[in-house]
Amino acid sequence: MTNTFRGNPEPVPSASQLAVIPFLAAIDGFLRQGREPAGLRLTMHRAVNREGQVYLQQVCGYIREEGLEWRGKVGRTYPVSEGIMGAAFKTRSIWRTKKFSTLRELRSRLAIDIKKTKDGRDPAKVEVSFLAVPFLGPQDQPVLILYADCNELNFFAEDKRVSSIAAMSKGFCKLFDTLQAEPFLNLRNFPLQDGQPVEDEPTVYPSVQEAVKKIAPPRFGIVRSFNYEAAAA
Repeated sequence: MTNTFRGNPEPVPSASQLAVIPFLAAIDGFLRQGREPAGLRLTMHRAVNREGQVYLQQVCGYIREEGLEWRGKVGRTYPVSEGIMGAAFKTRSIWRTKKFSTLRELRSRLAIDIKKTKDGRDPAKVEVSFLAVPFLGPQDQPVLILYADCNELNFFAEDKRVSSIAAMSKGFCKLFDTLQAEPFLNLRNFPLQDGQPVEDEPTVYPSVQEAVKKIAPPRFGIVRSFNYEAAAA
């Protein structure tokens, strides 16, 4: 299938960006408690329909140590098979980098996976820890996917850390379910229509990344898509 919108920035309403940025900043602060994981960055993607085709779209910039990096990042679109995000989308499970004894072992496995997936990246420069957390809707459909990566070995391999992120994400879902039922006067979550998911060959690293079956992903009870915009009173 032709990926008409792949990589091309598409507009994201400011209200949708502002809805997720403070939440990501809070998770960023939590992850930096007592440490400074090298290169840590977080962002959020949403499932979005363009001309009847469903893509993943970057909702906001990256939350990093320096603040918000947003130029050239907001609105980028990807097939739903893209990397660890695509694996989270397809399986409706949290995904992360597995635990490795040494950085050398991880880099060796990465080199093999990158060759298999034809990813084209330099295995010596790829981040060493990844995380993707899907936020599921009432019909089990992915609405949002939290993405994080850093250069600290085994950073997301700790169950307690991932469980805490999942718990915070469940609170986020509960809040926006409430706002869906009783919205602010000038703010609405306009629906996004269902469509055909756009897929390429999966680029998840199969021997490096894994599904986390024992930690349930966050779920919305009401929210079906994430498209907040200012509305007339």
